[in-house]
Amino acid sequence: MKPITEFLYKITDLLPPGLKDRPPLINLRNKLRQLEIVRRTADLVKNPAYKTEIKDRTLKVVFVSPIFNSFPLLAVSLMDQTYENWELLFVHDGPSDQLTSTARAIIASDERIRLVETDKRANDWGHTPRQWGFREVAKSIEADFIVVTNSDNFHVPGFTEKMLEHFDDETHVVFCDMVHEYYSWRNFITRLEYSFIDCGCVMARRETALAAGWNDNTYEGDWRYIADLIDQCGTKAIRKVKATLFVHS
Repeated sequence: MKPITEFLYKITDLLPPGLKDRPPLINLRNKLRQLEIVRRTADLVKNPAYKTEIKDRTLKVVFVSPIFNSFPLLAVSLMDQTYENWELLFVHDGPSDQLTSTARAIIASDERIRLVETDKRANDWGHTPRQWGFREVAKSIEADFIVVTNSDNFHVPGFTEKMLEHFDDETHVVFCDMVHEYYSWRNFITRLEYSFIDCGCVMARRETALAAGWNDNTYEGDWRYIADLIDQCGTKAIRKVKATLFVHS
């Protein structure tokens, strides 16, 4: 017999679109899907070091992302996470006058999402907004972990929870595999080398990330950040999740 969560999800999937797409049923279906994700990925870490903290949602993750007049797919993916204790800081690259009403509505729909903007557009692959974001986190955002990503990226619903499960007291950075647009949307096996990893599939302890900083505004800035994380804590303090939890758009 199929697990009850999968069974109930398939039952609700048989309902007419006009019924199953209404908010009460959408919320139910999302919850069933989240429970099924947790069930199917339970064996990634048998006994997480922070099991109690994860269960009680006491660990907080802040996502830092540049945005420029785009649909905030990232926000949609985070609102569907199995783990709820997160905050998203969008840093718009220059004035946000042209950000669409749809994008603004999504951002305004969740109090965990905040939008700030830089004084002027830098147009440097989002690096200047990330630097603004790091300063904002250091100044006013209390969190335990940091993820630096992009507004058009997608973090699968179990991303936050599964990444947290791989931390212990000796681990400062965790990264996962990803699906990558540049490689025809195929699964991409990441490793700690230039061109083989993206910052969006990396979660770091807040103090380690801030100590590393965001120091490069060139095309290679993402890798420089990861290299600086390695310099801060060493490869022995970095752990990999053997699962694809991130989609790079």
